[in-house]
Amino acid sequence: MDRIFIPTVNRVEQQTTYGLLPDELKRKVTFVVQAWEREKYSYDADYLVLPPELDIHKGDRFCLAKTRKRIYEEGRGIKYAILDDDLTFQRRNAKYWTGVSNMEKSKRHATKDEIGEMFRTFTSWLDETDVTVCGCAHSQNPPANTAFRNNASLASALWINGADFADILSDLDLVSVAAAEDTYFLLQLLNRRFGNRVSNEFMFTNQSVMKQKTMKSEIWDRLSNEDIDRDFHYIAKKLPGLFEVLYDKDGKRTAGGFRNAGKIRTWWSKAYKTGSK
Repeated sequence: MDRIFIPTVNRVEQQTTYGLLPDELKRKVTFVVQAWEREKYSYDADYLVLPPELDIHKGDRFCLAKTRKRIYEEGRGIKYAILDDDLTFQRRNAKYWTGVSNMEKSKRHATKDEIGEMFRTFTSWLDETDVTVCGCAHSQNPPANTAFRNNASLASALWINGADFADILSDLDLVSVAAAEDTYFLLQLLNRRFGNRVSNEFMFTNQSVMKQKTMKSEIWDRLSNEDIDRDFHYIAKKLPGLFEVLYDKDGKRTAGGFRNAGKIRTWWSKAYKTGSK
């Protein structure tokens, strides 16, 4: 793994993800920060400072999407991770797919050594010809009977082989939506036959987008339900049959989903199977 990008804003003292990394991985971290906030950070790390016009205070709801686009461009030709700044990592008991228990509970917080193991595993996966992106399952998912799944849901923590799609990066639609922009990015890659892999053994929890929202999110808290709905319908129009906005029998948005804005349905495996390079 060449670099670990951590986009962050207004969380100088709340670097949860960074704090959990072992020292050898901290040395690979690049904090992605807005220009007005750079002077506040004193971590011994690399910094990617965004252009001054990319300022969350100017009301650009595509700020995160544009930030991610800059990271994808910076990651051309290398293996890198993009991690939200408020993640915790867990490990699932292997008994669910091996039949042999390796811990007392069904899951627990991952140790620093296990986080290092996770990075080594994901880096090796990116060497495989059918894996361009990989990462953790969400800790709220029920236990699975396999150690990993191919071409499934990913979010918040992505390990990427930038060299795989460097030549088509400029063809991807990267800054048209704010909500579900990572889902849209991954579906576009899958539909071009750039596969992914999701670990069921290593998992994450994102504190600012989980139901309890234990951390304030400067990005997501600025999005209205109308913004989210507009973005969802945009993706559905661009990827018919792969992304669907759900309605109940009365024609109202099905309750639940991302920040309770309404449920969607995504066909990850189908996107890969029906795609072409």
